[in-house]
Formats: sequence, C-alpha cells, structure tokens
Amino acid sequence: MRKSVIQELLSVESTELLSEIQIFDEIDSTNVEAIRQIRSGNSSNCLILAKAQSAGRGRRGRNWASPPEAGIYMSMVRQFTLPPNALQALSLVTALSVKSALEKMKVQGLKLKWPNDILFEKKKLAGILLELQQQEERCHVVFGIGLNIALPQEVGKSIGRPVTDIVSITGLKPDLNMTVAAIVNELCINLTKFEQSGFSSFTDSWNESDCYFHSDVVIQNGERSTIGKSLGVDSNGALLLQTATGKQLINGGEVFPSLRELPT
Repeated sequence: MRKSVIQELLSVESTELLSEIQIFDEIDSTNVEAIRQIRSGNSSNCLILAKAQSAGRGRRGRNWASPPEAGIYMSMVRQFTLPPNALQALSLVTALSVKSALEKMKVQGLKLKWPNDILFEKKKLAGILLELQQQEERCHVVFGIGLNIALPQEVGKSIGRPVTDIVSITGLKPDLNMTVAAIVNELCINLTKFEQSGFSSFTDSWNESDCYFHSDVVIQNGERSTIGKSLGVDSNGALLLQTATGKQLINGGEVFPSLRELPT
C-alpha cells in the first residue's frame, strides 16, 4: 500500500474529511492505535492502515487474524456532534458501505449478517469493530474494518469458523490501494447521508442484503439465547424478531441460524 496512491484515488469528500493517512508495516491493532492517538490529543479525522497486525481485534473480544499481505486492516477516525445513542446504527452503515464498495469492484454474491459482518456463501469475508471515544461535546468514532484478501490456508483453518477471502471468490488479487480508497469513499458518502437522515434511508438496502432475513435464527447475547424469525431491521438498526411470545427488538448479540423450527 502507498499513501500517495490512495490519496489520488480518494474522492473530493474523502479528501476534505481526512487530514492524514498513516500506514504501518506492522502494529498491534489499528483500532488500538487510533484510540491511543485520540487519548493523546489528536482530534483529527484520519485513516490508519497496517500491512499486518500482531493483535488484531474483532467483535466480542475475538482475535482477528492479520498476517502480512493477507488482508486490509484499517481504522478510520471521524468526529460526530450527534450524541452516542444516535450512533448505534453506524456499524450497519459501515457494513453496507464495504459491501457496496466491493460490489463496484465486481465482487458479487455478498450478503450481510446483523449487525456488521460481510459474508460470501455464509463464510465471513470482512468484519467491523466500531469504538467510541467521547471528548467534551464531540464523539470520535473509530471505524475498524478487516477484509480478507488472500488468507494463507493454514491461517484460515486455524480461525475455527467458516471464512473466505477475495482471491477465493474472484480468483484475482485486487489492488489494495484501490480497494482501500473504494471503501473509504463509499463510507464517507454514507456517513454524510446518515448524519442528514439517520438510518431510515438504509433500512431497505440492509434487509435486501441480510442473509437471514425471514429466516429462523438464534440470538446469542451472553448466556441468553432468543429464538425467532428475523423480520429485518427497523429505522434505528435494531433487529426485529418474531418469537413464540410476540415481537422483540434486539439491540445486541450475535445471530446464528436456528436448528429448530418455530411453532406456527
């Protein structure tokens, strides 16, 4: 990856938003580095990239496999004046942005899993970890994105769940600079749209892309499991679940396919 090439490929909106691009050969975690910089007084919007991570992080405390040249590991920092409780749907907006960017690069057949996984044939291609840092009246959001490009076979087998990468889907390794710029450009457009109109303008797009839409699922949240039929997301990004006792709004947890049918 080259900073000058990425900068040339960024849209006007992205260029105006981002004050700097940082690229590391290896780092513990781009999200951790972003948070370190925010806490040390760096309040700018920036993009942090790494060619490898020694301690990549995923949702729910999981590790994110980040070997050299095998993926894109990036964190974009953006300030918001909206209160934190108004930003809960940003993970879904980010997933939609990554999916859209990849589709424009001819990576087809992608689906989403609530709240923020990008899948191909129900194998995980990309994941997202958002972290908020509140400073006075401004909220910094760190948009962590991990995208598998060409995972070594032994790494894929060690992850313990179905995963895939761009090379396995398309047979070609994409230009990393173009891929980073495409994701950033799409994300910047959608974040502006989100600030102006909230998540309601994304609801239909999400439900059309949701691989478990109208399917029986299990929501695992800590020790609690809830079984129901996914009815898609509402205008705030919460998952609407039809359970045996009625409809429930789900705001957290992980989705799994249900192995048993609901009573009708």
